[in-house]
Amino acid sequence: MKQRHFSFRLTLLFAFFTLSLAACDQQESEPKPSALYEEAQRLEGRKNYSEALDYYNRGLAADTLKGFSAEALEALCRKGRIEFLTGRYQAAFTTWQSIEAHAAAGKLSDSLRTAAGLDTAQMYAELGRYGKAASIMESLGSADQWQRYQTAVYRFKAGKIDEASQWYQKLSASGDPSVRMAALSGLLDCALVAPATAPDNPEHYAAQIAAVSAKVMRMNATPMVKIRSLRIAAKSLLQLESQQRNASYLLFRALAIAQEKGLSRLVPILQYESNAVIVRKPDTYRNVIAYFGSKNMQYAKAAALCKLGTCEELTPAERITALRSALTTSQYYGIPATATGYLKMVREATRQLDDLLIASGRFVELFDVSGQDDALETRSRMQAAISEFRLPAGHEALQNEIISVTTDISGLLQRKIDMNEQGEGFRYAALIDKSITEKQGRLIELLAEVSKIDSHVASNLQSEPLTLNTLRQRLQPDEALVRFFAGDSSTTAIMVSNREMQIETSPVTADELKAQFGALQRRVRTIGISKDSRLLSDQGRIWLTDSLLKTMSTRLASYRHLIFVSEQPQPFHLLGRDELLGRGRQVTYLISPNEAVSAKPADGKQDAVAGIEFFNANRIENAQIHKLFHPGDQVILFWKPLSDREIERLKTALEKAPAANRSAAGFLKLFADGDNTENGQVWFWIGAYGVD
Repeated sequence: MKQRHFSFRLTLLFAFFTLSLAACDQQESEPKPSALYEEAQRLEGRKNYSEALDYYNRGLAADTLKGFSAEALEALCRKGRIEFLTGRYQAAFTTWQSIEAHAAAGKLSDSLRTAAGLDTAQMYAELGRYGKAASIMESLGSADQWQRYQTAVYRFKAGKIDEASQWYQKLSASGDPSVRMAALSGLLDCALVAPATAPDNPEHYAAQIAAVSAKVMRMNATPMVKIRSLRIAAKSLLQLESQQRNASYLLFRALAIAQEKGLSRLVPILQYESNAVIVRKPDTYRNVIAYFGSKNMQYAKAAALCKLGTCEELTPAERITALRSALTTSQYYGIPATATGYLKMVREATRQLDDLLIASGRFVELFDVSGQDDALETRSRMQAAISEFRLPAGHEALQNEIISVTTDISGLLQRKIDMNEQGEGFRYAALIDKSITEKQGRLIELLAEVSKIDSHVASNLQSEPLTLNTLRQRLQPDEALVRFFAGDSSTTAIMVSNREMQIETSPVTADELKAQFGALQRRVRTIGISKDSRLLSDQGRIWLTDSLLKTMSTRLASYRHLIFVSEQPQPFHLLGRDELLGRGRQVTYLISPNEAVSAKPADGKQDAVAGIEFFNANRIENAQIHKLFHPGDQVILFWKPLSDREIERLKTALEKAPAANRSAAGFLKLFADGDNTENGQVWFWIGAYGVD
C-alpha cells in the first residue's frame, strides 16, 4: 500500500515537472514586446523591411493587450515609417488612424505625430487625394513655413484655389526670401487659373518674383533651398509667354548652384530643364538622356526624348526615332493618372509623331504607334479607377489585394516622378524601384489567379498594344475596323480587315469635324422618326462622309460588323453614301483598337445579359473602364441625354432580345432594322461600346 502511494506521488511530481518545463518553453517561445521591437529595429537597420514589419506587428499585438506603452507608440510610428518607405499605402493609412487616436488622448509627442503626419500626407498626395493631404498638413501644429507652403500646394491641386491663395498670401509676407518667392509663384498660378482669387494679375506677381530672386541668390541658405525656390518660380513663369527669358535665367542660376556644390543628381535634371526653355540644343538632350538611362530615371529620360523629338533642326527620321523611344520608355513603368503633366507631354509627343508618320507615308507604323499610346493611356485609367474593380462573390480577398497592390504601384510611380520634380529623395530611389518590382511581380501572380475565374478580365487588366498585323489576323471575315486620326491640320482614316486595308487623308481638322458633327446632331433632332430619306440628302452629313471616308464608305457597306475607333467618338453610324452605315449591320465604338479582340468570349456567344450600363459619349473613358472590368456587361453610349424612362425601356428591350442579338451592337441593329417606333428614333443617338 505504501509502495502504491509512493508511486502515485512520484507520478504527480513527474507530471508537475513536465508541465513546468512546458510552461518555461512556452514563455521562452513568446519573447517580450521589447525584445520583438529590438529585433525589428535590427532588421530595419539592415533594410529587411518585410521581416521588420512582422516583428513590429507581433510586438504591438502582445504589447497592447494591457494598454499602450510609450515604447509601443514609438514602435507604431517606426512601423508607419517602414510602410511609407516601401509603399504599403492602405497599411500606412490604418497605422496613421491609430497614431491619431493616441495623439488625441495626449499620449504621443508632437514631434512623432508631425513626422508621421508628413509621411501620410505625402502618401495621400501621391494617390491624388490632395484634399486629404492638405487636411493632415493643416492639423500639424508645429509645421514650418515650407510645410505650410506644401499645404497651399495641396489645396491648389485639390481645386480649392481660393483657400490656396489665402495660404500663399500669408506666406508672401515671409521674411525668408525663398519662401516669399515660392508663395508669389503660387499666387501667379492662382491668378492664371482663377483670377478672382488673387489680389493682383499674373504680370504683377512675375515682376515681384524677379525682384525677390536676387535676394534668394544672395541669402544665407543651403543650396537645396535656393534651387528649390528658383525651380518653383521658373515653373510658374513659364506659363507666361512674356516671361520665358526670366524663367530660363532662373533655371540656369539653379544649374550653376548645383554644379558649384557638386549635386550630381540635380545637375542633369537642371541641364534638361534650362535647355528646354529657349536654347533647345539636341546634344544637351542626348547627354542627359544617356545619364537618365544609366540611373533608371525613366520618366526624366522620356521627357528629354520628347523634347529631343521636337527639335526642328533634326531630320524627320531622327525626330520619329526620338519620339518613338519616348513612347517606349514611358511604357517601361507606365504613367500614373496623377502625373497629369507627364500624360499631357506624352500625348502631345504622340500627336507630333502621328503627324510625322503621316507626312512620311508610314501608315503601318502609325497604327502600331497608336496602339502603344492607347495601351499607356488605358493603363493609367485602370490604375485610377482600380477601386471600382470587382470579382464575383467569394473572391473578395483576391479582388481587394489586386486593388491594394495596384494602388501601391501607382503611388510609388508618382513618388519616382516627384523625386525628379522636387530634386529630393534620391537616396530612396533604389528602394522605390525594388518595391515597384516586387509589387509588379505580386500583381502578375494575382492576375494568374484571376485568369482561373475569368480569363477575359485577367487579359484586360494587362493592357498590351496590338500591332496592325496581329489585329488583321484576329478580325472575323465580316468585320472591318476604321481608326481615325484627327489632328490640327488634317484627318486620316485607316480601314483594316483580314483581307484588305485602305487609307484616306483629308485636310479637315479635329475642330472642324467636331463642329460639323454637332451641327448634324442638331439637324437630326428636327427629322421625324426613321426618316432616312431626309437624312441621306443632308449636305452636312454627305460632307462628313466624303471628308472622312471618301471611297471607303462603299467598301464598308460589304461588311456586317463595323468597328469605329476614335479618341472622341461621333455617331459614325449615320455616315454613308447610299445608305446609313448603321442600317443592316452591327456597329461598335472603341477608344483603342487594342480592345477590338480583348473582350470577346472564347465561343463568341452571349447567353445572358450580366448587366447593362449607359454612358455619355463625351465621357467615353468611363465606358472603356467599365467594359474592361466587366467584359460581360453591355455598354451603350449616348450622344443625346436620355430620360430615365428611355433608359429603362432600352434595358427591358435588351433583356427580351433574342439570344443572337444580346450583344449591344446586335441589339442596336434590331433597332436600326425595326419599324418606325420610339426605339427607331433613339437609334440615331446611341451606339454600342466594346466588342462582345
